[in-house]
Amino acid sequence: MEVDLRVEIGPLRLQNPVMPAAGTFGYGDEYMGIVDPRDFGALVTKSLSLDPTEGNPPPRLWEVPGGLINSIGLENIGVEAFIQQKLPFLRELGVPLIVSFFGQDPKDYARCAERLSEAVGIAALEANLSCPNVKKGGMAFGSDPELTHRVVEGIKGATDLPLLVKLPPDPYHALELARAAQEAGAEALTLSLIHI
Repeated sequence: MEVDLRVEIGPLRLQNPVMPAAGTFGYGDEYMGIVDPRDFGALVTKSLSLDPTEGNPPPRLWEVPGGLINSIGLENIGVEAFIQQKLPFLRELGVPLIVSFFGQDPKDYARCAERLSEAVGIAALEANLSCPNVKKGGMAFGSDPELTHRVVEGIKGATDLPLLVKLPPDPYHALELARAAQEAGAEALTLSLIHI
């Protein structure tokens, strides 16, 4: 018996609900030969910024009992390098591509979204309002409903692509943050769970 795994996430139609979380699968080409990216319902890239960023200085990974703690700091090649160097390969896979991005202020987020929207082959965007390992942006915007609304509203004014908003694991304000993102125009949310 064949099981129908197709899902809808906002306006996205995916063959299955499996996709790597932003940052865990690089830009998609690093795992060729180990995992076939075409098996995913969608690919989610590591988060991009307008300009390349080096991330945090080493050490950036710590092994602990039962897991791994990281503080990468959103190292990335920048939007332009991604469009020129990575996107052509990803387009050829035929898998919906969700590009994660971040900024240091609301205008950065909007400019990133606008530039990515000009590129061919991107199915949706994911605004990273979740990263705790950067000095500006990231979780600072995703922990305040007013700022979340402002950032998402600015992004939606800069793109027609479907928008997922990645919120931080905040068990005390999750509903307020989700509501703020939705009211500002987010079609879907990316959430991580925290057990308290």
